[in-house]
Amino acid sequence: MDNRIARADIMARRLAWGARQVGIARTLTGLARLAALRLRHPAQGRIRTCVGGLDIFFNYPSQLMPMLVVFQDLLEPELAMVADCLGPGRVAIDVGASIGTWTLCAARTGALVHACEPDPENFASLGQNLARNGLESGVRLYRQALGSGEGWGVNAPEDRLYLNQVRLADASAAGGTGTRVQTLEGFVRDLGLDSVDLLKVNTAGCEREVLAGGMALFRQRRIGLAMFLDGLAVRPWLDELRAFAYTLGVHDGRRFIPVASSHDLDRVRPGPMSRYVVVQRDAAQAAR
Repeated sequence: MDNRIARADIMARRLAWGARQVGIARTLTGLARLAALRLRHPAQGRIRTCVGGLDIFFNYPSQLMPMLVVFQDLLEPELAMVADCLGPGRVAIDVGASIGTWTLCAARTGALVHACEPDPENFASLGQNLARNGLESGVRLYRQALGSGEGWGVNAPEDRLYLNQVRLADASAAGGTGTRVQTLEGFVRDLGLDSVDLLKVNTAGCEREVLAGGMALFRQRRIGLAMFLDGLAVRPWLDELRAFAYTLGVHDGRRFIPVASSHDLDRVRPGPMSRYVVVQRDAAQAAR
């Protein structure tokens, strides 16, 4: 019961915030669209975003993103960073790509995107969405997870596939039949990359494990900018990155707002659709 109340509260706050961004009329139209979708219960839904005109197809109900359906846009303030720091010749890694909303935005800049998604249904939709938008040539797809070690993982399935988690299991027990898990450091090494311009990590609560497997890259300052889905488990690890000349903060859609520590994130967060902690390499400190 408490979880349902918490989810309803989050939904209400996101609706109110989104309505202020796009207007009451568009929000009401979107709510009617969501209600019609739930009444018809089709096998697949489609949203064409108002900004950028991206065609996003999803299986219903397992891949339903209610706010995307209502607002016909992602409305994630952090997406402004994608256009600012990516472009032709740049490299991005999307860990937990799901059906491809972030990957589509990154690929549209002309950057090369390496997208990891372990769930087979999400992975199939990811590839289809890239093809439907003519962006598949700029994206490399990997049906695997990234975590704290190398081996095989077990999937903890959820009704909504974007909530699925992959946890590293005993490699000998898995016997190579589960989901492949690799560290971020090993993944970057195998790609032959010297550096990564933008890293995005949204793994439904396993962000700490991904960061643990990539700490060496931050220590060597090989990640330019990163965005991690916020969560109490990952915050102490993010604080450690300050020792490697990185600054934590949030992005409000216009600018980066730095904080002294992760304890200050909630105080400066611009709204309920701002879900990521931004980790930015400090060029001045790194040069010392």
